Amino acid sequence: MKTLSKSEKRTAHVEVRSMSAKGSWPHRGPDRYVAVQVVPDGVVPLKALNKYVAACRGIEIIFCGSGYYNRTGPRSSFGQALAEAEQIAKEINCE
Repeated sequence: MKTLSKSEKRTAHVEVRSMSAKGSWPHRGPDRYVAVQVVPDGVVPLKALNKYVAACRGIEIIFCGSGYYNRTGPRSSFGQALAEAEQIAKEINCE
């Protein structure tokens, strides 16, 4: 796995993806997740988040959380995960 030096430029992208909810009603699991891709300069961001392909390209994936598509308020788990991902991306992009 390639490690980034401090001088290497990188950008962060917030990704909101859907996934298949596991289980049967009323105990279905979350159907959306939030992650941040930290991409080195000159590398194309992934379209499908795969940790093995990301490791080969030197991309770091930070999982922030998951939730339900119809619960997006700031107090919901999905809303909090999205806010956390945006904060991480802002810190990385401002470096």
